[in-house]
Amino acid sequence: MHDLSRPDAHDLPPPPRDAGPADFTHEIPRYLDVLPESGREVLVIGDVERCKDFNHKQGVNLYGFEGTCGLVSVEDVLRQFGVDVCENDVVRHAIETGRCNISGNPAECGGTRMSDQAQLLTDAGVPAHPEVGADSSDLARWVAEGRGVILEVNAGVLWNNADYYSTGEANHAVVLTGAAVDPNSGELLGFYVNDSGRAHPGDSGLFVSLDRMRDMWTDPGGLAVVTDAVKPIAQ
Repeated sequence: MHDLSRPDAHDLPPPPRDAGPADFTHEIPRYLDVLPESGREVLVIGDVERCKDFNHKQGVNLYGFEGTCGLVSVEDVLRQFGVDVCENDVVRHAIETGRCNISGNPAECGGTRMSDQAQLLTDAGVPAHPEVGADSSDLARWVAEGRGVILEVNAGVLWNNADYYSTGEANHAVVLTGAAVDPNSGELLGFYVNDSGRAHPGDSGLFVSLDRMRDMWTDPGGLAVVTDAVKPIAQ
């Protein structure tokens, strides 16, 4: 595993491809599938199946930190870029650089802000930046370009569980992995995410409708962390 705690972590080589303006759509996986509940045929844009392997239940670290959704999302994105890390690597580096909460009960330890997530990605050689006030068209564009994207969402809406709604603010992080469109009209129907919060089998490559994405992500502020570079082509 790559050691993010190394003093020279900021000197890691950048991703092999530039993020400059170009048409990367021919490099992004596209395939037909059906939505799990409705059975509707869709065109999936993005490497949703491969990215399922990068998701796991948060809290797999030696520090007992359980509130690591943002750190596991960082791990997920780094692995999409070919960086060999585990949750413990990311948690350790976040602790040593002051990029996560280390006080309070275990459920809160490991919590991060968008700026923390962006800096942790940058430290590992995948420069990233926060976005505020984005919408579904931005998500679709980032997927088509091949960006790594962390979304700050409301867990209560995502899980349909009022216990986690609080005031409706963004209180959980997930990773965007793909988009679903109508194969004939091109109409955008929803997105796929990796969610580390519950350990449900279907939470890797979970389909989220446009309406739910609006309620859980757009309405709380459209907050995201987006990589400056695009992901390398999977071999």
